Parts: sequence; structure tokens; C-alpha cells
Amino acid sequence: MPQYKISIEFEGTRYSGWQKQPNSNTVEEEIESGLSRILPQPVDVIGQGRTDSGVHAEEQVAHFYHSDELDPDKVLYALLGVLPHDIAVWNMQEVADDFHARFDATARRYRYQIIRRPAPLLRSFSEMVLDDLDLDAMHHCAQKIKGTHNFDSFTKPDNENPDSVCNVVHSSFAEDEYLLCYHIEANRFVRHMVRRLVGTMIEVGKGKRKVENFVDMIEKPSKQKNGHGAAAQGLILEKVKYEKSQKNS
Repeated sequence: MPQYKISIEFEGTRYSGWQKQPNSNTVEEEIESGLSRILPQPVDVIGQGRTDSGVHAEEQVAHFYHSDELDPDKVLYALLGVLPHDIAVWNMQEVADDFHARFDATARRYRYQIIRRPAPLLRSFSEMVLDDLDLDAMHHCAQKIKGTHNFDSFTKPDNENPDSVCNVVHSSFAEDEYLLCYHIEANRFVRHMVRRLVGTMIEVGKGKRKVENFVDMIEKPSKQKNGHGAAAQGLILEKVKYEKSQKNS
């Protein structure tokens, strides 16, 4: 059967994350419902990974099979009429039948937004921090995150991801007037990892934790060390990267 890769943007405010779950409204469920209405037949959408409740995405990637050849432009246009206003499928392409959105992904990139003054246009997509921050200390912590580490200090037990080792290829802060953004890219992420990294670095910036304490959490990982979590609303999945050719021959 033909297989299709889709790219999805969504505002996660109203949703209990990406992954389907009982008695909760999720992005995956809305996508499957929309596709099933316009095709029409039941569709099983497989995402590259899950996002937590309240987290947003500029490019979440997923794939699905269909029994017939589809016209991507027509499907994308039809989805505009059936998906809620805070979810959009903005790209669709046929891919090789062995493509897998999750297992073929080589890297994921996230952005966390921190606003330093009241900013209504960004409030739903950022955490507001009005305290003075020691940005030099936060930059130092961000550099310590780069490389291959066990991130047990910044996650929680998860049967789907029992191994907390991730290879971080980029970790940095960028400041533009009142907006402070943290950027991170890695081969994989474990549950709550980015939010706990950012939340703990904010505590360092406020002087509530020392840089040495943060470094200890990186170098001597333990789930008992309990990194502080930042608000979900500031986290945005920016990009999922693939190296494998995705087009059918």
C-alpha cells in the first residue's frame, strides 16, 4: 500500500499531548479523525514521537498507509476544512514503504521561549520570567549539556524509554531584546528532558542553584536529583531530521 509522510504544526494548549490516550483530547486523534473523514476509511497515524500536554510543534512528523494513491494537494486542502484551527497539516508526500517516522529520525530540534517582560502575543508560547537572570551562568550550563550524557537527573521513569542516554549536538541560549530562546538538538529526548533542563537552568540564573550543582546533575546522573521543570507552554518542537531517502523509487 502507498505510504505518506505528513508534517504537522499545532498549538498544544488545548491538547493532552500528541499521543492518543483514553478520555483525553490529543493531536494524533484529531489528525486520524480528520483523515478518516475525507478519505474515507480508518487511518492509523504513526508519529515520530510524543509531545507532552501543552507543548507545541512547528513540524511534528508522522506517516500513514492508504489502500489507494492519493493526491497530496487535494488531501491537504480537504484537511483545512475538517481539522480544528489550532492544528494544520502543511506538507504531505509519498514515501518508500519502509520509511518510519520514528525509527528513521536521526535528530530532533526544540526551542524553549522565555519572555523577560509581559508580552501578550507570546504569552501562550513562552514562560514569563521577570527576575534578574545570570545569563553567563546559564550559558555555561547550556554548554555542559552538549555531548553524550545520561539525563536521568532531568527525566522521570518511563517504560517506553528506560535508557536516558542522549547525544546532544547543539545547546545554546539566544537573546533578542525581551525574548530569550533556548535551542537544543539531539538524536533523541527522554520524557520531560528539555523542560527540566530549562527549568533547572532558570533556577541557576535566578541564583537558586549553583552552576556546580547543575554540572553535578549532568556528570553524576540520578533520578533522585529531580531537575526543576519549566512550563509546557514555552516548548516548541521545531524540526525532525532524516537522512534516509524518503521518496519511492
